[in-house]
Amino acid sequence: MALLGPLGGVRSIPAMPEQTVRDPWPGNATVGELLVQGSASHAGVTRILTYARWTGADWPDQFRDWFQSFEWLRDLRELGSESARAKARAMVATWIGQPMSDTPLQDPSVTGARIAAWLSQYDFFAASADDSFRRSLMTRIVLESRTIMALLPTDRHDWTALRALKGLLAAAIALPGQSGFLARYMKLIDAELECQVLPDGCHASRSPEAQLLVLRELADMRLLLQTAKVPMPTTLAAALDRMAPVLRAFRHGDGRLALFNGTGPHRPEMVDLIIARALPRGHVLARGMPDGRFMRAASGNTVLFADGGPPPPPGFDALTHAGLMSMELSSGRCQIVVNCGASGLPAWRNALRDAPAHSVLSLPSCPPVLWRSDGHVETRPAVKSDHTVLGTDHLIELSSDCYRPAGAGTYHRRLYLAQEGTDLRGEDRLDSVGPAPEFVVRFHLHPDVKVELEDTDILLHTQEEMWCFRSDGYSSIEESVYFGGPKPTPTLQIVVRPAEILPESEEPAVEPVSDEQPADFAEGDEARSGEPHDMPEDPADAQHPDEEPHAGEQDEHPQQETTEPGQDPSSPAANEPADEPDALSPEEESPAPVTPPVVTPPVLASSIRWAFTRLDG
Repeated sequence: MALLGPLGGVRSIPAMPEQTVRDPWPGNATVGELLVQGSASHAGVTRILTYARWTGADWPDQFRDWFQSFEWLRDLRELGSESARAKARAMVATWIGQPMSDTPLQDPSVTGARIAAWLSQYDFFAASADDSFRRSLMTRIVLESRTIMALLPTDRHDWTALRALKGLLAAAIALPGQSGFLARYMKLIDAELECQVLPDGCHASRSPEAQLLVLRELADMRLLLQTAKVPMPTTLAAALDRMAPVLRAFRHGDGRLALFNGTGPHRPEMVDLIIARALPRGHVLARGMPDGRFMRAASGNTVLFADGGPPPPPGFDALTHAGLMSMELSSGRCQIVVNCGASGLPAWRNALRDAPAHSVLSLPSCPPVLWRSDGHVETRPAVKSDHTVLGTDHLIELSSDCYRPAGAGTYHRRLYLAQEGTDLRGEDRLDSVGPAPEFVVRFHLHPDVKVELEDTDILLHTQEEMWCFRSDGYSSIEESVYFGGPKPTPTLQIVVRPAEILPESEEPAVEPVSDEQPADFAEGDEARSGEPHDMPEDPADAQHPDEEPHAGEQDEHPQQETTEPGQDPSSPAANEPADEPDALSPEEESPAPVTPPVVTPPVLASSIRWAFTRLDG
């Protein structure tokens, strides 16, 4: 359809946009300076640019899409120098100079972002160019917009579908003579929003990242429609009203987003700007997210988040992480417990999606979610959740069958936030039949939290407060990494393992066990907290009742009558017949072999109880 040419022929295309399209978002002058110098940097990836090269085998998908979207034009505009203007014009000229058949146009979302970028930055790089450049640019905008019309709707119903529609709307506003663009947009926008936005305002992907990106696209659409004085679709206005309060509810006290389901770093100022553009008439906070299945408990200046939902349905699971029932905790403007976050780098992406990268229980032998080869969700375990508010106290109860394949039964998590937010208590429990499998509970700490070990407690120092962590398991401090900032940052995590308990013995031991502590309890005592005072007895120290006495021990029974008077009963000849010293008599049986002690392996407790308590509150 694109190769057929614009409706009405080339003569119907104006030499410049008839309606100005504005870009309300700030750029990054540092990224613009790198572009002028011949390299591009995005999401932690930097590549050297060469002429007419728009992709590469070593380019991650996220970086390639960003580079082909031309969204970096706003970074050159932010730089504002004449060299930045010349660089922008040269790179656009290189793109529009390649034949349509050689241009990557298969993804309408990237094409839509590129059209919106060209039109919104037109005054910066194209208004002062010659007539030939401007006419070629406008013709290319029409042709690429027609590819969006041909490819929509696609099977991909995530936030990128709205980016494609935004590009189509931008072309419709700038080129009102191409009436088919606006008609196509109006036909598709209602169904897309009904598909993506849940009744409570959460995005269907259950990701704060998608919530932010969708709201930004909708805010752009609102601005485009208001500029052209086109009535706004009812579904668009309703989606903005519902989604902005939810995005505000996903924020910690420092303004950053909770790191659930693929959420990466976003500057608080940008989040503020997106919310202001989307919902300018007030500061409204969502009171609950029953459809998105996230729990937000706020008491005093403490905020607790918990993921209480299953993985999203197919088509919305590109950002999904295996952090079922994970939590985050902040107090004031200081984050304390976090999830590790997300990264577009292939080396980190899969590791950050698994349960150990989240503040939740995990089994080394069984991941809670299985993934297909294309990165989408293979299994969708059920998750139940309940949030009870008692005055200023909050009780969150969660359960999931995600670990039943490993024989762990149902996983239960209870979170109780009390005393004006100064006391958070929790319990993680597996209802397994028989001994519980090996598991750990992790609490990843924000990089700004300083850790101090004091007796059986772990003290956590924020910039403003001090918190204490205790548990009835064995707690250790291990290394972690945090992707919620401008770059990956080393941090620490509290790892809690269940206490070991001894099963009831069927036969009593005849000898007392040693009071010495087992080696696995003694190692790393300085990094463990909350250890029980009564350590489990080591069954290896107990003697089996059927064993022969150890050498040197006094036998309680008299010797057999075959011992001659004056003969040492311990001598080899004492128990041998006199007439056959080298053989046993046929009537006598061989002595039973000495068996080693039977060691009963300890079993693990099926639950861990823990608490975070603010000490200076």
